[in-house]
Amino acid sequence: MTIAENWGDMVDETEFGFPAPKEIIEGDLKKVVSFEERDEKMMKITRHYKLSKVKVPRAVADRKKWKKFGDCSKDAPGINPAHSMVGDAVFLTLATKKDQQEKKEDDMADKVSKIKASGQGMVVCRICKGAHWTKQCPYKDTLGAALDVREEEANASKMPTRAPGTYVPPAIRKGDSRDDSQSRQRDENPTIRVSNLAEETSDKDLQELFKPFGTLSRIYLAKDKNTGISKGFAYITYNRRESAEKALKQLHRYRYGHLILQVEWAKPSGS
Repeated sequence: MTIAENWGDMVDETEFGFPAPKEIIEGDLKKVVSFEERDEKMMKITRHYKLSKVKVPRAVADRKKWKKFGDCSKDAPGINPAHSMVGDAVFLTLATKKDQQEKKEDDMADKVSKIKASGQGMVVCRICKGAHWTKQCPYKDTLGAALDVREEEANASKMPTRAPGTYVPPAIRKGDSRDDSQSRQRDENPTIRVSNLAEETSDKDLQELFKPFGTLSRIYLAKDKNTGISKGFAYITYNRRESAEKALKQLHRYRYGHLILQVEWAKPSGS
């Protein structure tokens, strides 16, 4: 009675107890047969590769002729699947700042086109009157010095219209002596107006900037009611006129951050 040998006894085994991988080349096709352990079972895995010739730099070709060492010292030329694994090619594309800017402009153009297509009203920038948001105005830095928010100041200082017969507090009645004295006192105080401030400017920043020139009486930083972001201008009041003059002389056209400050005497209220 003849007993057939087990196929596992007929093949060479590696140090892990698995048969050694085999390569079979047929024309431009290569078949690699290997054995792996999966779920505590030995599995036979067959991989198929298509061979192709690629021109490489001379340095790469010379490096392939180097003699192998270590566990691969007896391997044939090429990659041995028992020791090496070829991963998928990963291609890295670095985007330049110009590409990011162009993508941002394209996204903005798409938003504007969608607004036009929907029939809604266009957004108008308060700086350059362009069809975009003020926060994203490309001319904000160049037109910031010439930006005059007179309209907003006028709206803030306008007296609300009242119907005839409506009660008017004495402090805001026309010709009231207390109101005149308070307005006169505000006008006589040494107050300067600083404009072209960055959106992230805070009261603490203004205090640190203007305090070295003298004692401050009041700081008013104009902010948006909804977002709390600076509108770009502020009023600084000193106790002495000499301090205000010194601050105006030193800080006019002073570079603060990435902007140039514009400092001038504040105009009297009502003018």
